[in-house]
Amino acid sequence: MTLRLPCAITAITLAAGAVHAQPVTEPAPLAQIRDETQLAEALSVITQDPTIPVETPAVRALAQALMTEGVKQLQNGGYDQALANFLEAYNKFPSSKILLNIASTLRDMGRLADAANTYQRYLLDPFTGPERVREVKEILIRLDEQLTVLTVRVFPRGSEISIDAGPFVTIGSSLLTRVRPGIHLVRIRKDVASNEMTVNGFEGENKEVNAALKVEVSPDVAPPPAPEPKTPTPKESEHVDGWLITGTQYASENGTGRERKVRSGTAGPEISALVPRYDADEDGTLLVHYEPAPTISSGVIAVLRIDGEGRGFAGGAGLAFSRARLEAEIMILKSDLIGGYLGLRYRLLTGWLRPYVGIGMPGFAYNAVNESDMSTSKRLAIGLRAAAGIELRINGHFSVQADVGYEHFFRVDPLRFDPDIFVPTLGVIGRL
Repeated sequence: MTLRLPCAITAITLAAGAVHAQPVTEPAPLAQIRDETQLAEALSVITQDPTIPVETPAVRALAQALMTEGVKQLQNGGYDQALANFLEAYNKFPSSKILLNIASTLRDMGRLADAANTYQRYLLDPFTGPERVREVKEILIRLDEQLTVLTVRVFPRGSEISIDAGPFVTIGSSLLTRVRPGIHLVRIRKDVASNEMTVNGFEGENKEVNAALKVEVSPDVAPPPAPEPKTPTPKESEHVDGWLITGTQYASENGTGRERKVRSGTAGPEISALVPRYDADEDGTLLVHYEPAPTISSGVIAVLRIDGEGRGFAGGAGLAFSRARLEAEIMILKSDLIGGYLGLRYRLLTGWLRPYVGIGMPGFAYNAVNESDMSTSKRLAIGLRAAAGIELRINGHFSVQADVGYEHFFRVDPLRFDPDIFVPTLGVIGRL
């Protein structure tokens, strides 16, 4: 199992800040937890919480596996995928501690309003303990200074509200949610009637708006008596704190429930949670299995060097010695001249697509002409090369590469050897 972390979870330490001259702390990145055992223990604290009821013990193991994969995705910069995993873990296992991971991930993504609404949901959760309430309240105060706190009051009761084309949420009387400053579209509907309005919010503003539908009353018929107040059903809550319902970045069949799906962008497909292969012991200890990360091994290399000005090409063959992302090359080159190459390349990625940059020292032996007696003598042209290119991994033992490079040779006969050349290369690499 390979685990490394970057965002925020329950085992959060708190960094210093200030709000109203009071010390403010906030979740630190999970990347600070490098030890796999410590990470597994931190996740186990969440998923083994006995106060969270589950239908079967397997749900706890599934939630931990989802969280583990989410942390792995964060380490690789896959924020959308990490968020999808955290949201699915929360849907399966509704621990308020998972909300801290979701909120911190949203902050790292720059979605401050969504993060603030998640912190608010954490504070309202009846199972939230007192340990981090003060810190989260202070974080929420700071975020609210940058956001608009929007309260929408509806008429008639039981109308559905949608903000910025987000899912419609059925509410009894009012909806409160945080939105980014700026203009927003609020829609209201009930039965066949609908209406919409635009709202302009500013930073730090608490804004109340009234969303109403026209109720047609026939002048010939007396209006019916006012109905007795009824207890709101789960689908028609008196007051709703909106959570991830603004805009089209999330999908939900029930805006008052806890299930949320992440969309790719604002209109792309839903991103499914990734569940790694895992095993759980009888005592609940989880072991997550990951395929080993792609590695780059040493091997042989064959290269075709093409003169950028169309004056010919050279073939080369040699060895490549790899360690992690760095690779050293030694080759013999042959065209109408005999030469060699020593170089280094550094790969920016190690997956199937591997962009890289390289530097090296090419050298060729050539015949220099003595202008005084027109005799020739062997000389060695030594140069420097800088290149950038892409290697495409075909399988574990074979890849192809292409790059563009510039070479400058020192102290050469310009009549016989061009000191500055543009040299693209194409090559194949066979690895052990």
